[in-house]
Amino acid sequence: MAILLGAGPGCVRPALADEAFVTDQQADAVSVVDLTTRSVVATIAVPGHPAGIAMSRDGSMAYVTSPDGHSLSVIDASARRVVRQIVLGGEPVGVAASPSGLVYVADWISDRVLVVDPVAGHVVAQVVVGRSPSGLAVTSDGALLVCADRLDDRVSLVSLPDNTVVATVAVGRHPFGVVLDDHGRAFAADVESNDVAVIDLAARRLVTVIPTGPRPYVVALSADHGFVTNELGGSVTVFDLQTLKEAATVDVGSYPEGVQVDHRGHAYVVNWMDNTVSVIDEQTLAVSGEIKVGASPRAFGTFIRFMPSPP
Repeated sequence: MAILLGAGPGCVRPALADEAFVTDQQADAVSVVDLTTRSVVATIAVPGHPAGIAMSRDGSMAYVTSPDGHSLSVIDASARRVVRQIVLGGEPVGVAASPSGLVYVADWISDRVLVVDPVAGHVVAQVVVGRSPSGLAVTSDGALLVCADRLDDRVSLVSLPDNTVVATVAVGRHPFGVVLDDHGRAFAADVESNDVAVIDLAARRLVTVIPTGPRPYVVALSADHGFVTNELGGSVTVFDLQTLKEAATVDVGSYPEGVQVDHRGHAYVVNWMDNTVSVIDEQTLAVSGEIKVGASPRAFGTFIRFMPSPP
């Protein structure tokens, strides 16, 4: 079921800088952060304790999961408003946007991934995966969905658009966040074994594991590095993407969860217990700033809206 929400009065000035859309779970809101000024420029009400987020490939929409609200909210990124709430049931957490326009949502308690048409406002298909699916990622060509099956200690590979599980790959204990690079690899954060599993998607096999700090949660990639939030360590493990060896450990805020890297070489780390976002400079591998956001930020997924460069 979809609920359409009307537009507010007045016009909205288009954004000129990259932005972060941070889910503030206890505030029932999303904070919009201007990444140039490093300040919150808007707050969007989203009910149901929002947690997961995925930006559309063109940056026009943000898709936000609310586990307690059993729903997916569709946000017009420019207008700063929720335009549709799609009731899904279950406990939706992980979410990923496909180049096709479809949105994939992991239902934590029903062991399935829901395929959602965000324009029509309803579920069009579902895929049975492993237990407690969490992080999701879709390849750039839209041909493969990667799903972290937390309680089965594995990753499911789902062929798209036929929604068929074509392989499973055993990883460490309790994989949660998952991200893909441009070289056919998936990286899954194994929460209970304190490592990142590196998977060759074409060969459908585990390549290696990268040790991390305690309770790794999410992985983000730049051109040269991987960044892993260590929830219980209050830190980020940085590893080299060529050698797959640790390059540094950077102290951040308390209980870091979401992380993503912008085009300028800054990693944005969302600290759940501190209500902040730490900014790590990739050149120095040190924290260069901190941004205050709303209560209990999570930002589990892709939360940066990349704006086109001016002509």
